[in-house]
Amino acid sequence: MKSLNFNFAVKSLFSRAKQYRSLFSVCAVGVCIMLSVLMVTDGMLDSMMEKMRQYYGGDYMMLADDGTAGCYFLEAYEELIAALKEILPKGTEVSYRYKKDSGDKSLFFEGVSVKQRSVQGVDFSLEEALFEKFTFVEGGIEIREGHDALLISEPAAKKLGVHIGDSVVLLMQSVFGYQNTVTLVVTGIFQDTSVFGMYTSYVDYKALMAALGFDQMNAIDKICVYYPSGAPSKREIARVQSELEKRFDMFPLSYDKSAWQDYEVPEGKKVYALVPLAANVSDLQKLSKALRAIVAMIVIMLVLIISVGISSTFRVIILKRAVESGTFRALGMKPAGLMLLYFTEILLLLVSASALGFAASLVIAKIASTYNLSFVSGFDLFLTGGHLSPVLYAGEAACLLAVIFVTTLGAVLFTLRKLVHISPVGALATVT
Repeated sequence: MKSLNFNFAVKSLFSRAKQYRSLFSVCAVGVCIMLSVLMVTDGMLDSMMEKMRQYYGGDYMMLADDGTAGCYFLEAYEELIAALKEILPKGTEVSYRYKKDSGDKSLFFEGVSVKQRSVQGVDFSLEEALFEKFTFVEGGIEIREGHDALLISEPAAKKLGVHIGDSVVLLMQSVFGYQNTVTLVVTGIFQDTSVFGMYTSYVDYKALMAALGFDQMNAIDKICVYYPSGAPSKREIARVQSELEKRFDMFPLSYDKSAWQDYEVPEGKKVYALVPLAANVSDLQKLSKALRAIVAMIVIMLVLIISVGISSTFRVIILKRAVESGTFRALGMKPAGLMLLYFTEILLLLVSASALGFAASLVIAKIASTYNLSFVSGFDLFLTGGHLSPVLYAGEAACLLAVIFVTTLGAVLFTLRKLVHISPVGALATVT
């Protein structure tokens, strides 16, 4: 019986190709646009998230305050790193950084200077997986015996006129108030014109300590945790927070960084805080939510167009087949069997049109990724290597297609219920 329904549905679709052409086109084009928009948007947001992870050193960071020294781990941070390694999944990177944002900081090369908004001291040996995600136009990370490695953005490198292997001078103010310089060697030039990369440079941690005058002490302002396999869930972050609370005096987990910044730690008491990545970039999170809201509106409109367009047109087509339905009833087919027959027909239409729309969306996404859009000012935040990087999440696509199928089939259900119960005499009366 199932084979008979399928064969009849296929023959019916081909014999009524002209009638179903518009329905097929609406569904295919709608699915194509919907999935294309989703893939491009998800890729843009993933690229933005990856740049945030690179800038902040991972998926979350650990800070501390003792009420007097500010958010520095000036001592005993090795204990915290050891504790984190014990409770984190295998392969997770745990590193430390010191970020210098305040004061003037400039790179000099042969009389040309470029100011830097942020200089980050990094132990490159601890962050290899993270820096592998950078798009390098020249070189890459290099573990140098002289601890003088420097990574700079492509715009900064072009202004200075440097290439890998060139020596540049970093001029900045030390913690003691005097101007200090260190000589660094460019080992990598990365492509990034976003707010996170254009005026940010990464230097060997020991070189930055020398420039700041911290030669005799280890000054770090955060411990970074990076999951190379993908960003951790909120449940995983909460688990880590819970485990750390068993060993250290922890500030309550919050996705609002200002809550930690406004907290006054009693003098003499050292408090640690786990700060998720999202807490550092609340404004960008709002941008992300706005983009997703716009995409959601587009998707909802397309779903409505597809379901309403197909169902309304299908009603007209199916009502014209009243004689056919009456004939089947006269031959002894029950309403349930007739309902299954017509449902199989519309389901085949949806499946075939969605498959074509899906294939077309992959082609569009591939074409979109070939264009270099790095020339668009500020848009590099959403690009990977200057290009869009569309991504398809199978679960998300499956849910949307399921919504289209359910709404469309549900919309034609009422018409089919009336049609399959029509008697042979009633069918003739309809035609007359």
